[in-house]
Amino acid sequence: MDDLTAVTGTGARSRPTEPGVIAISLDHSGVLIPSLGFATARAVYSAALDAVRSELGDRARVSSGPLDQVLVVLFDAAVVAAEDMTAATIDRLSRPVSVDGREFFVQSRVGLATAARFGDSDPKILSEAALGAAHIAINTGVHCHEADSALLSELRREVELRTAIAKAVDTDFEMHYQPIVSLDSKEVLGYESLLRWRAGDRLLAPGEFLEAAEETSLILPIGKAGTSAALKQLDRWNECTSSKSFFVAVNFSARQLSDPVLLPHIERLLAEFEIDPSAIWVEITEQDLIKFASPAVRTIEALAELGCTICVDDLGTGFAALRYLADLPISVVKIDRSLISSLMDQKSLRSIVEAICDISRALGIDTVAEGVESEDQLPLLKDLGFTHAQGYYFGRPAAAPDIALA
Repeated sequence: MDDLTAVTGTGARSRPTEPGVIAISLDHSGVLIPSLGFATARAVYSAALDAVRSELGDRARVSSGPLDQVLVVLFDAAVVAAEDMTAATIDRLSRPVSVDGREFFVQSRVGLATAARFGDSDPKILSEAALGAAHIAINTGVHCHEADSALLSELRREVELRTAIAKAVDTDFEMHYQPIVSLDSKEVLGYESLLRWRAGDRLLAPGEFLEAAEETSLILPIGKAGTSAALKQLDRWNECTSSKSFFVAVNFSARQLSDPVLLPHIERLLAEFEIDPSAIWVEITEQDLIKFASPAVRTIEALAELGCTICVDDLGTGFAALRYLADLPISVVKIDRSLISSLMDQKSLRSIVEAICDISRALGIDTVAEGVESEDQLPLLKDLGFTHAQGYYFGRPAAAPDIALA
């Protein structure tokens, strides 16, 4: 991207009056290099550059980006519409390119930035915004994303957040615990462990950092530390209440369950604290779709064989539930709070939830109503067949020292 000037429709080089930039990420899955080798893959990238350059002609300047797998298209949005340029680019890349008589299809994701939408006419900054938009397209799975005025600042905050999480992994994460009760007796049977990040004087909930931790794999060391803390706390509680034993629920994502060291890590903790494996609820969220026959499923099956209690969390927010119940060794399901909060007002919803409870009971699966906030909800939940409940009515998440054991 040496000379950031464009070519107008007349063929004369000039600085665009309304700059627009398209960034193209080629082979974002990275399949060409290992399958074809570096030399052939680079020849394919070069052929894609020539193909786009030929397609757009004198309407744009097409050049290699900062990496071999990136192309940058600079055009004048006052001369040719941005949507036409984007459509032509995507259309050309939907067809194979030729290298030494062989044809290859190149996957692509496209980012677009225009002065009108982004709010800056500097081609260099627009190029950065277009690259950022291509990054968003890759992450979200869309083919093309257009940058708005906030995109670069949001990406900078994302980088800063990931760096802050990396620095905080060993010291600033802690577990809070929310009680899970028997719906019949209201007796506390166990606690769900919930991750919190103490960032300065702020206590952050997972919604503020978990996605970034998942994307960078920082969730692996954070999750292992959290699991250790939860099982250690369970051991302390059981020592304090010799007349009864609690369970603790720990949340795991598909990425964590795919980690080959997770199973031996849990086995070591169970042995160290002499905890009955059934006292560990392994929670997997229905929204975190887990592919069958994947490493994550093999870990779930191994944990179930070990004796751990497998629990599907947030049931009712997605579409995987019945498949999970049929194909995984599930012992507990949690019905999402969004359904529980609407039961009092929506009779049709009651039938759906009752059916879930009936299916669960037939399969020998316990059911937990999440998000219970008032005593008025309890009779209906009992009638529907719930066995357990969790929510602010029974207790908010709290640090272990703030929990008074019965």
